[in-house]
Amino acid sequence: MDALHYAAARPVMTLLTAVFTPFQPDGGLALEVVERQADALAAWNCPAAYVGGTAGEGASLSTAERMLLLERWCEVAAGRLDVIAHVGHTSLAEARTLAEHAQRTGVRAISAVPPYFHRPQDATAVAEFIARITEAAPELPFIYYHIPSVTGVTVPASAVLEAARDRVPSFAGIKFAHGDLADFQRCLRLAGDQHELYFGNARLVLAAVGLGARAAIGSAYNFAAPLFLRMLEHVERGEREAALECQLRAQDAIDAVSGHAGELAGFKAASALVGPDCGPCRPPLGSLDDRQRDRLRADLTRLGLLGATPGATPGPAPGPVRVAGEVAG
Repeated sequence: MDALHYAAARPVMTLLTAVFTPFQPDGGLALEVVERQADALAAWNCPAAYVGGTAGEGASLSTAERMLLLERWCEVAAGRLDVIAHVGHTSLAEARTLAEHAQRTGVRAISAVPPYFHRPQDATAVAEFIARITEAAPELPFIYYHIPSVTGVTVPASAVLEAARDRVPSFAGIKFAHGDLADFQRCLRLAGDQHELYFGNARLVLAAVGLGARAAIGSAYNFAAPLFLRMLEHVERGEREAALECQLRAQDAIDAVSGHAGELAGFKAASALVGPDCGPCRPPLGSLDDRQRDRLRADLTRLGLLGATPGATPGPAPGPVRVAGEVAG
């Protein structure tokens, strides 16, 4: 099978977007919005959409809904950007069904979290579970999704890489949505040029670049792509202080967005201010009310994120806005 070459798209780092699932006010799928989401990504040359992951609320969708969503993404993305399908599930049978469907639908790659209810206790168990999933889609590269803050699976990603790369013929890399930079550095050393590491913590992208990361997947790029693209341009030109200022402003924006009704609800609302409106989150997650949306708009305006276009220079940096929270894609 062909290797994934996203890292070659930019001199420093390529950004892939973990997209939201659009919902109607009553919670049903709003598939008519997907084309506008793809248009928004194509406008700033995003090479791929990661569908049905944490940002896509994949665990809150039925298998039938995940299939319909993926089919729509493949329809509207054809010829413009790749689709990476998250097929992770607590049920191995369902994960295999999703993987087989993804291969038939025409995605570029599949990805999965480990099972997060009855959890694997070591890297060998993770690798065995991955192997069983990939048997259903042997033609597709597989990206392991490491996000222990959500799954509760704390097996180091580096241990999974060592256990899976020989056990899983289609193993292509890891989506690393964690803040353990020491483990990420071990993964980079183990991966070499054979596998790709997709960094998934938007707060630490600049640090990951410094360690040698060449690609990232995240949901913050739905609303803050211009700021991250500018940061990478500064890195490419050797402008370290300017790059750091962009990263710090991104952290402030993430904190501000997460502080109104939770991270995912805030991210979806922020994205609606600059692009397609993907509607509310599904329960048990909440959504922003009108007052919170007004405050969010004010925060993003103050931080210079509203009115920007991809590649544009963000406005002057305001004082920091600090609200606790973490980011994953």
